[in-house]
Amino acid sequence: MKGLKGVANRRADALARVSWDRLEALLAAYYRSEGYEVEHVGTGATGAKFDGGIDLKLRRGEQFIIVQCKHWNAMKVPHNAVHELLGLMVNHGATGAILANSGEFTKAAIEAAQKLGHVQLIDGDELRMMLGPIREPATAFDAVRMGAADGAGTAMARRLGERLLSATGDRTQSPGATRSVAVVLAYKVLVTVLFLGFVLLMYHVLVDRITATLAPKPPASAPPVSAPVQTVTALPPSTTSQADPCHEVIDAASGSYIDHCASGETPRATARSQREQQRRAEEAMKVIKESTPEL
Repeated sequence: MKGLKGVANRRADALARVSWDRLEALLAAYYRSEGYEVEHVGTGATGAKFDGGIDLKLRRGEQFIIVQCKHWNAMKVPHNAVHELLGLMVNHGATGAILANSGEFTKAAIEAAQKLGHVQLIDGDELRMMLGPIREPATAFDAVRMGAADGAGTAMARRLGERLLSATGDRTQSPGATRSVAVVLAYKVLVTVLFLGFVLLMYHVLVDRITATLAPKPPASAPPVSAPVQTVTALPPSTTSQADPCHEVIDAASGSYIDHCASGETPRATARSQREQQRRAEEAMKVIKESTPEL
């Protein structure tokens, strides 16, 4: 930016990496812990395009202090910001003003604040001492690794918690309202419980999504295995036929029947004997036909 001076010591810690709206919320929480009634009117809480140069309004007793937050890490905040904040202090009837910056101020800005009075400057070193250690913000790599929806859910949970804390503080600490330490504490506990519940819900959604992604897929069902068909080969009929030993033949000489089974004989069923028996039977039939023409 033209006309601005670069910082002498550019910081790369967790506070330098938080977003500007997160810085507003951290300052609001700090001043609430110091006993101030905090009205968060900056764009980080309202979502408006402009905040009129005031991010926080602090009230405690007779004090009414306006706060402007700067999140400049590459360039120094010039003296113009001091003059502007002093004009806003007069217009709003405030008793004091605070210009907080996560980086550095120019020498002219420091001299202007000391000369004009009523404007307190808080640079990056003092701001870090006030806020103490803060949680490292999620990186773009974390958002890609967990999925776009999960990263959005985490950011939404954080913003929701900050909005709830801010709205609760504004309602319980607005001017003219009847309040007590117990009521304020009860509201803060309730909001904290709601916030933690929402974060827990998002955590379970994330775990379920990761579990579903890493779970092994069931193997495809194999086609049923048909039982092997057993082919039964019919055995060829036996070529060796046993002649019935119990059969009746006609005696060629007498023409009578001879029952071998009745006589107790067991002839050997050979091919030669069968031919001989067949020949005798044929001769017997020939004799019968010649002696009995009517047959």
